[in-house]
Amino acid sequence: MAHPKPNIIAPAASNGQYQHFVPQFLLKNFANRVPKAPKTPKGTSKPKYEKGMFPGDLVINSLDMTQDSAVFIEKPVSRILGQINMYDDFTKPDKERRHVEKLLSKLEAQAAQIITKVTKALEAKEPTVRLMWDERSLLRKFLFLMRYRNIGFYKRFHHENAAEYSDQDREQLREYMTENPQFKTPMDVWLNNIKTIVELEIDPDFKWAREIGKHMYPDDAQWFLYNLQCNTMAFCVPSNPEDEFILTDNSYTVSDEVQVFARNVRSDRIETLARAPFHEFAPVSPKLMIVLRSHFLSEPLEDNMPGIKARREAKRASAFEGFGPVQSVLEDLPVGKPHNSHLKLVGNLLCLREGEDGRQRREHSYLFHFFSVESRHVHTINSILLDKCINCTSIIFNSKDAFGKTLEWYLTAPLEYGKTLIGENADLREKILMKLEAVSRSLGSKKETEWTRVNNCHVAADHEYSRRVDQQVRKNFNKVLSGKKAPTPPDINSFEGISAVIDEVMKQPGATHDGGPPGFNPRTQYRMLGGSIHTAHKDKEQAILMMTLRIKIDHWSRGVDEEIRHHNRQILIAEYLRMPARRLWSYMHIVRYMYLSDTYFIPIRLKPEQPEDAVIYAKDLFQPDRLTSLIYKAFTYDIECRKFPHIDIWGELIPDSKNTALMKVLAFEVQGTESILNCGIPTIENLAASLVSQTPFVGMALGIWSRNPRNPNYHPTPSPDFESNLDAALDLFDILHRTELALRVICRTRFLGIMESERVRHGLTPKTLQDLHKVFFTAVYPTPPDDWRYRLW
Repeated sequence: MAHPKPNIIAPAASNGQYQHFVPQFLLKNFANRVPKAPKTPKGTSKPKYEKGMFPGDLVINSLDMTQDSAVFIEKPVSRILGQINMYDDFTKPDKERRHVEKLLSKLEAQAAQIITKVTKALEAKEPTVRLMWDERSLLRKFLFLMRYRNIGFYKRFHHENAAEYSDQDREQLREYMTENPQFKTPMDVWLNNIKTIVELEIDPDFKWAREIGKHMYPDDAQWFLYNLQCNTMAFCVPSNPEDEFILTDNSYTVSDEVQVFARNVRSDRIETLARAPFHEFAPVSPKLMIVLRSHFLSEPLEDNMPGIKARREAKRASAFEGFGPVQSVLEDLPVGKPHNSHLKLVGNLLCLREGEDGRQRREHSYLFHFFSVESRHVHTINSILLDKCINCTSIIFNSKDAFGKTLEWYLTAPLEYGKTLIGENADLREKILMKLEAVSRSLGSKKETEWTRVNNCHVAADHEYSRRVDQQVRKNFNKVLSGKKAPTPPDINSFEGISAVIDEVMKQPGATHDGGPPGFNPRTQYRMLGGSIHTAHKDKEQAILMMTLRIKIDHWSRGVDEEIRHHNRQILIAEYLRMPARRLWSYMHIVRYMYLSDTYFIPIRLKPEQPEDAVIYAKDLFQPDRLTSLIYKAFTYDIECRKFPHIDIWGELIPDSKNTALMKVLAFEVQGTESILNCGIPTIENLAASLVSQTPFVGMALGIWSRNPRNPNYHPTPSPDFESNLDAALDLFDILHRTELALRVICRTRFLGIMESERVRHGLTPKTLQDLHKVFFTAVYPTPPDDWRYRLW
């Protein structure tokens, strides 16, 4: 039987059950009791009350966001933040349909006892509350399920079949359902995941982490594992008694995060390219917020321990490398980790107590502090919730005065607190902001509201590549969770790890090539470049040092102007190009592996032959001092094309576009391959030089006309119709680049003919020359299509 379509604002049907995605024991913390009505005179009718709204009943103050204009309403606790039959399993018999709802109710009862323990300590003005190991573990599991059972995930999985599922992990989910045919719909997968997590026993020995992926969808098992291990739980209370926290439909799914947006060249839509999460939130009451803080952020006590702070900062720099120097708006939130009973504080350092070995045990306990946070932090947390309420039906609050203050703060605060309209939801977000602005005005605010719309965005062509890499990372990690064998990557941060990379590369079999014997492989290439068993160890060692130096220079120069960093890289590469070709080849394969592996759980993925192989096979045609530059250029082209697989560098050229920028870099800016006049093949160099000498204008453009001793002052005038023959695309090039491209086009058309005698003289096969022709004018000296020649000239 198919699961019914969601309708989160529908009243309870006679055959349906209203099931809360925010438990009533939490909603009651935000509720007030309906006051008793004054006595009415005799003979007058008694007031009528709606269900759940009788005197003494608990009701919620909320801002209803479902109408065209947001309105303040009161709703009974029993009829808010829920959905009819939300967790019903329609694949089961009638009596068993609510087995997941019953499991959740049992977990809620256990979590309610722990949270009541916390709130009672807070009400008693205790500075701390102590939780046992099992209590802390159950609370962490409950908080994850508050995120995972939310209405947003209900909508994510609520489809008739796997084909309708459209989230970013669609390939993984469809594959999982194919391998597990007992799941007929994505909803079946979701309900089983919830059931698995509820029934999971979290043990101190971490056995649960090794088992969970065998019993639920591995992608979400991985997320659950990360959520429990990679952040710290803290209890926050407002220092100002007038401040209060709010609650929204999706509060438990909201993150304080930095996002990177880019325009996808395939869809032409602005999409989220990456996220850097710092905090997650779980409102408990208007006076208590549980905050999950990322381990990448500072922790006062641990930062005093030798090496801990440095390791944390290194991990943060690595994790957020693609984001630049990002910070959380709650970076200075005054929270810390709980004090573990198996640790003691000696001075400013945490040390193991006598008899402890560092392993967790059920008898351990955790002393949680109630961290007092100032108004700015309360408003910031509320603002993050308001900024993410795009699909919310309700914003719940206790006091209208406190809500009015936090709403005004959000709408008028600087833009680093959100309110940036970007992407496909920009119009809807603006509509929500206008609703909230009208509410703020009705509450008396006269301050100017701030928000901004972003229409232009940098273009990223590698959305699909990033998605595929992420899929591969998840897929291989999921094999670990599900007990299947997954590739174990070398640690590319160590000497031994990178050494293993080179060893693995040298084992790669190559395709049969008629320029070499069957099984032509990297070892053969290494020998062709002058390597031997006597040089292999030294070259491998030096290649690792080259890679290490390259990484360190980039790391040390973070924050320096990008032009200076680029100049430093160019100097370093220039030195590398002076090294033996075999050593450069070893270095290139480390770089390629590190790029393709994307660090974790990615197997080595090398083609049997890389573009530089064509240059190596035909090395006898080149002048020895040019070989390393040409090999490196072919390698660089290959890496850039893998990063931007959907870009045609000779397609439509638009000023300031990624397409044009990439074309200019690959065509003209890689060291040692700027001009075909110095390509390293004497026959081609002579052809290019003869073309230049036949065209005075081209000679002038190249800057070599002044070398003519017979007429040093000759300044020829270009043909009057030269500029008129150039279309808009060619206006992107100066005269030097136009002429260089024209030379490449002509040399390409004559290459195979004039190089035939050289091929025979050096004993190369026709296939070797054809491969070189393709790579030479595609990767080494990128050349436009033939029809450009007439426009270039």
